[in-house]
Amino acid sequence: MFLKYKIVLVALFSGCLARPSLETDDAIDLSSFFDNVGPSTRIVGGSPAAVGSAPYMVALSAGDVIRNYQCGASLITPRTVLTAAHCYVVHTDAGMLSSSYRGIVGTNLWKEGGYMFAFERFVTHPDYSEYTLKNDLGLLVTAAPVPLSNLVQIMPLSFNHVDAGVQVRVTGWGLIRPEGPRSDNLLELVTSTMGGEECTAAFPSMFQSSIELCTVRDNRGICNSDSGSPLVRTDIGGQVGVVSWSLLGCGRGGPDVYVRLSAFRRFIETNAV
Repeated sequence: MFLKYKIVLVALFSGCLARPSLETDDAIDLSSFFDNVGPSTRIVGGSPAAVGSAPYMVALSAGDVIRNYQCGASLITPRTVLTAAHCYVVHTDAGMLSSSYRGIVGTNLWKEGGYMFAFERFVTHPDYSEYTLKNDLGLLVTAAPVPLSNLVQIMPLSFNHVDAGVQVRVTGWGLIRPEGPRSDNLLELVTSTMGGEECTAAFPSMFQSSIELCTVRDNRGICNSDSGSPLVRTDIGGQVGVVSWSLLGCGRGGPDVYVRLSAFRRFIETNAV
């Protein structure tokens, strides 16, 4: 058994308590609708993040000779990285993660500086569906504790239910425009959450408000390779979501969808090391 590292929780001063999780999915193949169904989903209209402003950010990369950026993630304990399941499942075989899969922390330039580390194993949510992207959540356990510093810090998690109108921040190394180049420098975008009914109206039969939340901002949003990146409340600094999918994506007018962490507290606390 691994010793459990206590996850930092951020208590909200207002708002609803976490609602029950409906951790199931409909048997609908939505892959043809997703602009980001692979491990490369994406910040358009963002601005460069200040050095040290997101010390919890993890860049996930793969490749033995040429290292390729894959997804974003967050460091939630010295040995646990939280990300979207679809970011790494394509790099697994027979229950093993590719030996070239690595995490990088402590730098805004994922190709330069920072600290690179290996993973020992992964835990994917048991109800994750690669077809609907429901329960799109996973934990990557590092081979050794990640050293903490001013530039490498644990991401506090908030398991309180998030309603509409909450200001949030998302950071990532995704594409800077549709079909455009990926950003080597960490970008950030401040946006606001939408209500569950509004998101459901935008994605009939696709969006599930009990386990997902969404944001929207004109001409700005997540793009390819932003998947797995944390969605963080700007008022209390707690992570409330994980970038999952978008029907339009890349700031083209549609809402961006995230895994709602309040629905997955038991899964995270049970499996984090």
